[in-house]
Amino acid sequence: MEQGGEQNDHIVHLSPEAFSVSPLVASIIAERHRRRPRRPGTMCTVHDNKSPGYGWLLPGWGAEERHMLSGRVYRYYYDPSGRLYYTLAEVLRAWEEAGLILLDK
Repeated sequence: MEQGGEQNDHIVHLSPEAFSVSPLVASIIAERHRRRPRRPGTMCTVHDNKSPGYGWLLPGWGAEERHMLSGRVYRYYYDPSGRLYYTLAEVLRAWEEAGLILLDK
């Protein structure tokens, strides 16, 4: 914490060697952070299929987590072309439509 009780925003940056999302996805996530002001005390982390809990992601896909002071966590997913998905269900539907997976109905 800073003096006066204000908290800093935190973003976790990973080296390119340790991170396997496509360069386009990495640049889109970085641009989102520049465009959208973050509230003090929020934290954002970026994950790929090597991150704990995200091994289900296909190579080149990325996930972004935004942790709010309230405890709420917002998750966003990105395909290798940079398209944004708001839910896991949207990701699975996109994979199914692309013929990458087959879901039982």
